[in-house]
Amino acid sequence: MLPAAILPFFSTLAGGFAALRLRHRIHAIMALAAGVVVATAVADLLPEAFALVGPDHVLDVGIAAVAGFIGFSLIEAFLHQASFEHAGAHDHVHEHLEGATPVEAHDHEAARAAATRARAGAGGPPSLLLGVLPPASLIVHSTLDGLAIGLGFQAGAEIGVVVLIAVLAHDFADGMNVITLALDAARGERLAVGLLLLDALAPVVGAALSTLVSIQSSTLGLLLATFGGAFIAIGAGHLLPESQHRDPRRGPALVALAAVGAVIVLFVRAVAPE
Repeated sequence: MLPAAILPFFSTLAGGFAALRLRHRIHAIMALAAGVVVATAVADLLPEAFALVGPDHVLDVGIAAVAGFIGFSLIEAFLHQASFEHAGAHDHVHEHLEGATPVEAHDHEAARAAATRARAGAGGPPSLLLGVLPPASLIVHSTLDGLAIGLGFQAGAEIGVVVLIAVLAHDFADGMNVITLALDAARGERLAVGLLLLDALAPVVGAALSTLVSIQSSTLGLLLATFGGAFIAIGAGHLLPESQHRDPRRGPALVALAAVGAVIVLFVRAVAPE
């Protein structure tokens, strides 16, 4: 399990450097990742959770899944307000200004300047400490991703493999968000890259922590259900919508890519060892 737990380190680094270099050219990858994490939750984590807790505690699995969904969605609402997917909004406006008349361009620039002044009047940019808190929270979340990998392998090799794939997809997106949030706070790449390295190491730490505890089957089932609910929120509530926000006309194609990601998970589930 531990060698596999090292893979999210590289996935997170890839996402961070993609945010630094590629910007909005990677929305297709986000759509693919959405299908991966949702299929992992529905086809693997939740069925395994039902099997572990037994037929007398089916409702408990549902409650845990809903708690995971709502909990992650609430955290997401606070942490990702300035995430990678929205950080390039100015670039998107700039693309629309290409070919515009001088009057139209002037109007757009005047509106943008007024919005900037309004934000400044509301209190200006956050302090460095407050600005670093969101990426630091993502690092804690990545530690939980590693814990999910370890718990998945405790439940079985098949579950461990599919959870690992889902975490790889999710940590790629988290790497992008850590870089963007850190750049917004520090206005420099040095601290951003440092936080990215910590975020990349976090899943490895979480997976190592999972080897230090032995969890009863019923408790493990509820934890898997909670992660399943969170994975549904990640894929359906964050990755897939954000992959479409820049160009909604590409929505059908991106949904098709999400379907491809789901098929990959189902294929892995079919061939993974028991």
